[in-house]
Amino acid sequence: MAIRVIVVGMGARGRDWAREIRRTPGFELTACVDTDTTVKQQAGLASDDCYEDLKEALEKTRSDAVIIATPADCHSESCRQALSRGLAVVVEKPFTTKLREAATLVSLATEKRKPLIVAQNYRYMRSFRTARRLISEGVLGPVGMVVCQYYRVPREMAASLARLPDSIMWGIGVHHLDMLRYALAQEVTAVIADSFSVPWSTLPKGASMRLMLTFAGGTRAVYNATYESSGHEFFERGQEFYARFVGERATLHIFQRWLLLCEKGKLPRLARRGPRKVTEEQVLLGQLEQALLTGAEPDSSGRDNLRTMAVVEACIRSAEEKRWINPQELLDELE
Repeated sequence: MAIRVIVVGMGARGRDWAREIRRTPGFELTACVDTDTTVKQQAGLASDDCYEDLKEALEKTRSDAVIIATPADCHSESCRQALSRGLAVVVEKPFTTKLREAATLVSLATEKRKPLIVAQNYRYMRSFRTARRLISEGVLGPVGMVVCQYYRVPREMAASLARLPDSIMWGIGVHHLDMLRYALAQEVTAVIADSFSVPWSTLPKGASMRLMLTFAGGTRAVYNATYESSGHEFFERGQEFYARFVGERATLHIFQRWLLLCEKGKLPRLARRGPRKVTEEQVLLGQLEQALLTGAEPDSSGRDNLRTMAVVEACIRSAEEKRWINPQELLDELE
């Protein structure tokens, strides 16, 4: 029997999920939820299967799971409604905008014995999966330092993102911090952050951020990200990403989709990412299916993502308080 799914929020990401569900065997899109009639029509569902309210959709459909793709500050309530009714949940990143809210939802999922997955899909992109594999296989040796940089040209920001302080962190930073945790297989033990906007910015405060991080294994990282970098509008849709993993035996460079491995005593060579057999979303749907059928703990579970949320909250607090913060201390405060 197919896993019946409701998608909440039919913006760009919601439509992506609807498309992935339709083309993934073993899944069925049963309903969509959005307050905008035009957006619901774009989802391609019959009007009888489109609702303005999640509560109504839950009452009128037989479903097994809910995918939540609403604005970040609306995630918590939709997750609570779905879990309370005994449905599995996949929620778009960021999990919530408050660590304590996320922890409450993880406890509810545990109580209901239902999967709760956070769609941190960047960790499953081929470039980052390859980085994780090379690191885990010891090709780089112990990694001592990581440098990450993300740039995007200024453009009109979605209202749901613009209303959040530290928009760069909620929009893209949470992806990259989760990716670093995943690729290094280390937890962050200290962070110091600076959130700002450039003097000429027309974007809300917090459209740029710089961080320094220390990981449990001794790795240090520097991360800079901005939505305010002009002059590359015609390159890769106005976005640039670069990462350097410095190891004892080799350095790995990631630029956009290209990986360059520089090993001691050898000429630099391209590191192959391998084929993309399934999309990142299908990886997450596979985790949902296994969790529902076998009870397996999802790799991108809400419980695992609490550590990413703790790093994000530590960054935001550090920027406000101008001091180093250990994300583990924020997790300890929840107990």
